[in-house]
Amino acid sequence: MSEQPLAAWWGVISDARWFAGKGLSGALVELTALPWLTPPGSLPAVRTEIATVRYPGRADEHYQLLVGYTTNPAAPVVASVTDPGLGVLQVVEAPGDAGCMRALLAALTASDHPAMEWADAAAIDPDAATRVWAGEQSNTTICLGDDRMFKLFRRLEAGRNLDVEVLAALNGSGITPALYGTLTGALPDGQGADLGMFVERVQGVRDGWEWACEACAEGREIATEATQLGRALRGVHARLAQAFGTSTSSGAGVAETMATRLDAAAGEVGALASVQETAHGVLRELAASKLVTQRVHGDFHLGQTLRSSDGWTIIDFEGEPLKSLAERRQPDSVWRDVAGMLRSFDYVRGAHHDPTSSQARAWCRSACGGFLDGYCDGALPEASVLDAYVLDKAIYEVVYETRNRPNWVHIPLGAVHDVAGRTALSATHNQEEN
Repeated sequence: MSEQPLAAWWGVISDARWFAGKGLSGALVELTALPWLTPPGSLPAVRTEIATVRYPGRADEHYQLLVGYTTNPAAPVVASVTDPGLGVLQVVEAPGDAGCMRALLAALTASDHPAMEWADAAAIDPDAATRVWAGEQSNTTICLGDDRMFKLFRRLEAGRNLDVEVLAALNGSGITPALYGTLTGALPDGQGADLGMFVERVQGVRDGWEWACEACAEGREIATEATQLGRALRGVHARLAQAFGTSTSSGAGVAETMATRLDAAAGEVGALASVQETAHGVLRELAASKLVTQRVHGDFHLGQTLRSSDGWTIIDFEGEPLKSLAERRQPDSVWRDVAGMLRSFDYVRGAHHDPTSSQARAWCRSACGGFLDGYCDGALPEASVLDAYVLDKAIYEVVYETRNRPNWVHIPLGAVHDVAGRTALSATHNQEEN
C-alpha cells in the first residue's frame, strides 16, 4: 500500500488525550508498519503502525496507532491509500470502527496467532460488540460486550508493560481484573514491546472518581468506604511484595531524585519558584530516613479504582505517564501510592459547590483520615516521609496540569504550598523551642 501522509496522522496524535508530548514542540518523523494482524489480502485489514515523535533536545517517543484499511469506513477517515490489488482504501483508527475490530478479534483469537500470548483465549468472544470507552486516559480501552476489554497501549517502550506484568502476578487475587492475553510486537529498533492486553471488565461497579465526586457534591461522608479502599491497597501491596520482593533504599537517594524533579519542574513552571527553597526543606527531612521499597501501583488515584457494593477493584498499574518505563519499574515506597490517593481526594473537592469552603475541606479530611486508617491499621508513617511523597506527587501534577489542563493547575499548586508551609512552620517552631 502507498505511504500515508505524516501530516494527517500528526493531526490525530497531537490532539489525542493519550499524547504525552503536548507543549514540547514535537514532530512526527516516521511511521513504522508492523506485520498485519489480520490475514494478508483480506479486508478490513488491521495492523499496528508505530509513530516516532521527535523533540528538540529530548529522546524520541513511540506511539501506537492501530490502523484499519477498509472500503466501508465506520470511523472518521484519516487518509486514503491505493493498493495495487485492492484499489482505493480508506484509512481509519481501527478502535472506533466496528468492522475493523471484528476482523481483528477474529484474527487474534484464532489458534497460534504469532502476536498473541494467551492465558485464556476462550474468554474472548470474537463476535462481541465493540465500543471505545469514553473516559479520559493515557491509553485506549475498547469494551468487548459487557464483561471484557481490550486495552491498547499508546506510548510504547521496550520490554514488558507494567500493567501486564502486575496483573499476571496478581491474577486470581480478586482485587484486580483478570488478565486473559497480551498482544506483542516490536519497536522500530527491533526491541520487543507489549502492544495491548485483553482483560476482565468488572461488572456492577462505578468509576471511583465519579462516585467520590458525587458524594462530595452531595456532602455525603465516605470515611467508611475510604477505609475499605485503604485496606484493599494494603492487600495489593502485600501481594506485590510477595511476587516481586522488597528491598531497602536510602531516604537520601530518594530525596535527591525528588529534588531533581522539583528543580526541573520549577524550571518549566514559574509558579513553583517562590516555594522551591522551602520544598527542598521538606525533602531534606526525608533524606534522614531508611525506606522499605517494592513494586507499587505508581499512579494511584480514584480514577484507578472501581467501586461496588462488595468493595473495591484496583486497575491500571502502568505508573505515571510522564515518567520513563525504567523510572516506573523502579521499586518505591508504598507511601507513593498512599500519597497519590490523598492527592486524589483533594482533587475531588472540585466537585463541591464551594471547593474552598470549610465543609469541602472537612469532607476531604474525613475521606483522607478514613483511607489512612484502613491502610495503616493504626501504624501511621513518619510525617516527614508522607509529606515528601505528597509534595513530589503534587509537583508532578503541577507540570502535568500546566501541559494538559491549565485551568486545574491551582489544585496541585495549593497542595505544594500547604506541605511547604507546614514544614516551614515546623522548622520555625523547633527553632523557637531551642
